[in-house]
This record gives sequence, structure tokens and C-alpha cells, in this order.
Amino acid sequence: MSAADLLPYLLKVNGALLLFCAVYYLGLRRLTFFGLNRAFLLFALVFAPAYPFIDLSPWFDRQNPLPAQLLLLAPNWQAFPAAVPATINWLVVAYWAGVSGLAVRLVLQLLSLYRLHRISRPAEFEGRQFRAVPEPIAPFAFWQTVYLNPDQHTPQELPAIMCHEQVHVREWHTVDVLLAQLSLLFYWFNPGVWLLRQALHENLEFNTDYRVLQSGLLDNKTYQYQLLHQSVQGQANSIVSHFNFHLLKTRIIMMNKPRTARPQAARYLLLLPLAAGLTLWSCEKKAYLPEPSTTNANTKAEQDNTLYFVNGVRVTKEAAMEMSPTRIASVNVLKGRKFREGFNQAAFEQDFGHNNGPIMLLITKGNENSSELLAFNKKYNITYRIPTAQEKEAANQRIKESYVLVNGQESSEDVTKMDPATIESMTVLDAEQATAKYGEKGKKGAILITTK
Repeated sequence: MSAADLLPYLLKVNGALLLFCAVYYLGLRRLTFFGLNRAFLLFALVFAPAYPFIDLSPWFDRQNPLPAQLLLLAPNWQAFPAAVPATINWLVVAYWAGVSGLAVRLVLQLLSLYRLHRISRPAEFEGRQFRAVPEPIAPFAFWQTVYLNPDQHTPQELPAIMCHEQVHVREWHTVDVLLAQLSLLFYWFNPGVWLLRQALHENLEFNTDYRVLQSGLLDNKTYQYQLLHQSVQGQANSIVSHFNFHLLKTRIIMMNKPRTARPQAARYLLLLPLAAGLTLWSCEKKAYLPEPSTTNANTKAEQDNTLYFVNGVRVTKEAAMEMSPTRIASVNVLKGRKFREGFNQAAFEQDFGHNNGPIMLLITKGNENSSELLAFNKKYNITYRIPTAQEKEAANQRIKESYVLVNGQESSEDVTKMDPATIESMTVLDAEQATAKYGEKGKKGAILITTK
């Protein structure tokens, strides 16, 4: 994904994550529907990165004719990287630097877990398997294994501890935690991701506490005292536990909270319009094209009824002609009263007025998949195909046969072999325009070149 595509994608993803975060903290966090809260949070973390790629527009489109196929004809000049603003480059560098830093942190955390696994030994309590760790740690579960230091706990405490950690194992809570860590890794700059990660850890603990109390092993007060005792025994790795005093206080509040009334579950219906709205907005197919520029009716440019588009956006003839040829990836011209079969001429004329003149479509390097170009092609039903070797040769032959003027002087130089670094601007005239201006010499078109 290029820098030009990465930043809009990140804006979409992180905007969605902020919306989900706001909905959760404002409307769902204090509800005791722990299973539904877990589903909401997991959906948010999975849906946000995926929805920019979802395109539902074909469901709503009327049946269109086969698109007009254009040859993707590109000049033979050597490719030069398209210029990307320095600000965008620095933003991308900063983004990947943050991702790299958190990736290193995650690897170190996993290595720390691996070290604990290596120094622990298999053990059993009342038929339940766990790994006995010789170091002071807070009990935790990772994947399908429980880790604890049995010397830190009395025999009366171990049943509740094992029951608590077995809930984490049985319900695969590690998957939730790792998904939150990956989201944090790629969207580290978004405060909403940090809050969603915290919310997910909280909700897992709320649900686990509820399951333990449902088991009837001990009453609320005894269980809460045991949690308080564990909170001072050591901090577990953050990718398996988010256990701290603030979370303990919140857990105790939720344990003493009455169960939420069932009709309150209707709040989760907010998820449907939120997800649908984001998806429809992402696949919005309208082409945001600038208003047609107005020029003096008496100017020579106004007399030329050719329309120019760069990457799906209309530009003036002057802007198109001043483009450096090294920036151009391909050029296509729609010409004739009916243009190409399949071309949505009605939609085009509705947007740009009735026009029988040529339509010149230029695509610059690095923008072959830009949102503006894709929207333009979709709206007017255009596709491109790679030309065959014979078609490429024919195109090059037409260029070689064109009447060439370099700095106003007739030249026999092969344009396709010119050094692009020496070219400042280039104007291409079709056969009709060239013949009108240069007579018989321009019967196969003309190329006007200005060097630096």
C-alpha cells in the first residue's frame, strides 16, 4: 500500500474505532451483558480494519453494459518515482516507527512468557493441570495453560484461583487479548484503541468474576478479599493480564451491581446502523470532481473542445500540457461521436455538458488505483487492458511517424529514445489538429517538445 493510500485508510479505520469506542463507553460499558459486550468489542476490532475494503455498490447498481475497454498505452520513457509531499513521507515514517517499536515490545513480552514457561513445571490441583512458577507472580492464563506460584497461596485460596483462570482458558480469552494487542500495534496513535483494549480486558475480568461467583465456591465478600490479596503479589505480563488496583476497584463495583434488565439489551442494536453507515460511506461511488473551469470564450483554448482529465479529475488543457512526461503512466483518448461501446456517455454529458470532442484521459505514476480514478472509471463504465505486443509496436510506430518539433524546430529525432530528464513540456496534436496547423507534414499527428 502506497503512502498516498495508507493515510486515507488509516483515517477511515481509526475514525471507526473512535466511534465504536464512544458507543461502548457511553452506552454499554456498565451493562452486565458481558457476553454481548465481548462480541461488540471483538466486532469493533475486526470490522474497523476490514470495512474500507467492502464494496456494496454492485448490489445497488443497475445492470450496466460491458465497460468501454481502453488500451493502457504508456510512453517508453524510463519511470521516475512520483513525487510524494515530504509531510506525507514523514508521517508514514513516524507511523512505521511506532509500529516497529510496539512490535519489539510485543516480541519481548512473548519472550518473557516463554521464559516463565521454561522455568515452570507441570503441576496439578484437585485434578486440574497448571504450570508451577518458582517466581512471585500474579496468577494468569495464557492460551490453554494456567500459570501460578502455589507457594504464594493457601489451600483455601487455590480453588477460586483455579476456577477463575480455568474460565479464561475455557472461553479462549487469550484470543481477545492478542487481537487487542495487534490492534494497538497498528493503530498505536489512536487513543480509542487504547481505551478499547482496556475495555476488553475489563470485560473479560467482569465475565470471569461472574462465572466464579455463579459456581458457588465462595461468597462475594470472600472472593473480593482474595482478589485484593492477589493484587499485591506481583504484576503479570500485560499481554495476559491487565491486573491493577484501579481494575480491581472496578471489578468489585461490577460484582456488587444488580444484573441489567433484559430490555436494555436493545442498546446493542446501535451496532447495526453504525456498521451499515460506515460500510455505505466507505463504498460511496460518487466521483468528487472539481467544477468545470471557466475560461474566456475568445481564447484559443476555448475553441479546442477537447476535455482533459488527470487521474479522473478534470483539468485545463494548459495544466495537462504542462505535465512532465516522466510523470505520466498512460494516456488514452476517447474520440468520435459514440466514443467507445459501453462508455456511459449520458452520465458524462450530465456532469460535463454535451461534448463531441475528444476526451483525453491521463494517469500519472503511483495513482493507477487512486480513489478519484476508480470512482471516475466506475461512474462512466471504463476499464483498461494491457495492450498486446503488436498494439504496443503500432503505438510506437505512430509516435515515430508523427511530425516532431523540438523547441519550435523540425526534428527527425526518435521521441521514444529521448532522455526524459531533458524534457520540460510536451504537447501532442492529433492528425486533424496537426494537419490544420502544419499541412501535409502533420497528417499523422504532431509532437511539440520543449527542452529544459
